[in-house]
Amino acid sequence: AADRDVRAPIEEVFRLNRESLKFFEEYFNYKFPFPKYDLVLIPEFPFGGMEHAGATFLRESAVIFPTEPTANNYISRANLIFHENAHQWFGDTVTMKWFDDLWLKEGFATFMAYKAMEKVLPQYNAWKVFYERTKPLAYQTDVTRGTTPIYQEIPNLNSAKSAYGNIVYQKAPGFLRQAEFYLGEKEFQTAVRAFLKNHEFANAEWSDLVKAFEKSSGKDLNSWADAWVKKRSLPIIRLKINSYHEYQELGKPHDTAEIYSLDQEDALGEKGIWLMKTNVFLKFENGDSEVKEVILGENKISSKYGFARYWIDIVSNPNFKSNTPTFIFPNYQDYGYGIFLLDEKSKKYILGTIQNEKDDFLRSMMWGSLWDSVRFSELAPIEYINLAVNHATKEKDVTTVSSILARVNTAFTYYLSERQQAEVAPRLEKMLVKEMNSKSRERQITFYRAFLNLASTSKAQAILKSFLDAIEKESKPPTKKSAAEALPDLPLRTKDKFDIVTKLIILGDKDAPKLLARLEKTETDDDAKRYAYAAKAGFATNENKAKFWDDFINNKEISESWIEEAIDVWNSPSQSALTFPYVEKALTELPNLKRNRKIFFVNGWLSAFIGGQKSEEALEKVNTFLSNNPDLDVDLKRKILEVLDSLERAVKIRKKYSN
Repeated sequence: AADRDVRAPIEEVFRLNRESLKFFEEYFNYKFPFPKYDLVLIPEFPFGGMEHAGATFLRESAVIFPTEPTANNYISRANLIFHENAHQWFGDTVTMKWFDDLWLKEGFATFMAYKAMEKVLPQYNAWKVFYERTKPLAYQTDVTRGTTPIYQEIPNLNSAKSAYGNIVYQKAPGFLRQAEFYLGEKEFQTAVRAFLKNHEFANAEWSDLVKAFEKSSGKDLNSWADAWVKKRSLPIIRLKINSYHEYQELGKPHDTAEIYSLDQEDALGEKGIWLMKTNVFLKFENGDSEVKEVILGENKISSKYGFARYWIDIVSNPNFKSNTPTFIFPNYQDYGYGIFLLDEKSKKYILGTIQNEKDDFLRSMMWGSLWDSVRFSELAPIEYINLAVNHATKEKDVTTVSSILARVNTAFTYYLSERQQAEVAPRLEKMLVKEMNSKSRERQITFYRAFLNLASTSKAQAILKSFLDAIEKESKPPTKKSAAEALPDLPLRTKDKFDIVTKLIILGDKDAPKLLARLEKTETDDDAKRYAYAAKAGFATNENKAKFWDDFINNKEISESWIEEAIDVWNSPSQSALTFPYVEKALTELPNLKRNRKIFFVNGWLSAFIGGQKSEEALEKVNTFLSNNPDLDVDLKRKILEVLDSLERAVKIRKKYSN
């Protein structure tokens, strides 16, 4: 780690560790339960972190960054430390009885990590970050046919690996955030404290926690808890403008032309209803606004409508001179759990005014609601990209910028036709290059990384090579006359060098092979060797793909960390024609990988091999494999269906919006 000063990071790690442990002691009203606590940094550790009673192992690169850090990196490091520290109480002091209740420790640790962030790092707006980083992963899985309940029936230890994933790590904390809002913060904390004390140094299951919730809140929570914990999937909640006649049927008074409702449906059509407390934000024509606290799901499913409908009583407040809303936003402040889709009027309002919203949290959720509309084929992906090109530069919050640019990368890579990509790429790259010249180092790096991911034109290749030349010569990149084309002096490290070369290899740049060879001579530590191996997986020849496939399957000398570094490069979507013949082979390997690889390996393998495809032919290939293998382990089938959902959406979106 010659190019990294480890002193400052370690001092910050100690501070985060010390302050979060203090917070947990106070929140749980329970002193740290063990006589000592060690933090151990391990190079190439296969997990971000692993807790043990009185000691936590952490992946070195998650703590001492291999590239220049931004707010997102600092947040990730803090979250990791807080998560593992929370396990000293939830996981080590009280342990689940069996892996079907894995969420009792993993979900709680994630939720408590954000509560610690709220206290220890208030500058990062913890629950906005939770919305941007945790909720999307939960929804991404929970909306698919491969999802499971939070409580998963695990028949034996061999199947325990399947419990690890977005449902226990991301959905469970989303449910806990909703539970705290539904029950009340004080009642929630009282229940958690009682749960810990009553089951200290013993085992517990989810029903024990629900009993604690019932005792502190005085509510019967059986049906509420069953829906959240034992039912799979999530609600799709659609904001709708309804006719006066529908409202009048319920005997409601009426003096406005627009009658709004929130309609809740089961994403998988399995007739689930989730009782949920949330906020609805209303903005009116005269500039006034109101926040309504509502409980969704109390209505029974109507045979007429086929879903649970909640009427938004807009006319109840006589103080508003005009009671016609210009904009309604459901799930304000993100207490609810589900996909909230906007009506056309509210969507149009956001598209026209998002840059003017002063509330950072609401503005981030506006961007997120538009992205949900893209994923549900209700907004053209090019509209989202154009909005980002026009307004991402005005967004001051770096974590929000990162989430916007990540979505732009997905839309550009998977949802646009080649013609659309060619049309939008020059404008998109120009915006990113311009923002790389921001006075803020953090913004420079954020937009540079987005540029690296999205680079596709010959001009972009030249810019990347200019960066690499400047690093090699230890000088500032050549500056052009136009501010939009000027290149900043970025602090790029060893991994950055290999990332640039890897991108050039994927793009087929003629200079890439010699640039890689030059790097291999000057960068020779173990990390550099791993980066170089992964970079070579990007060479677009049949022979190279075959060579690496043989390594992935048969070469026992290649470690898992090297394979994980290489499979995403090997499966670059721009090379999908070359990798398509391996899709079925990759699926056939799953039982072997489940037996012989670590917990999260199968997830990454599927994300790489299916995520490297975007064609109808690939979709058909995976569906055919599922049809031809009815005896495939249920957990593996679910993992395939989970990842396949993104491919299905990509095909559907391109079919509707590509031309």
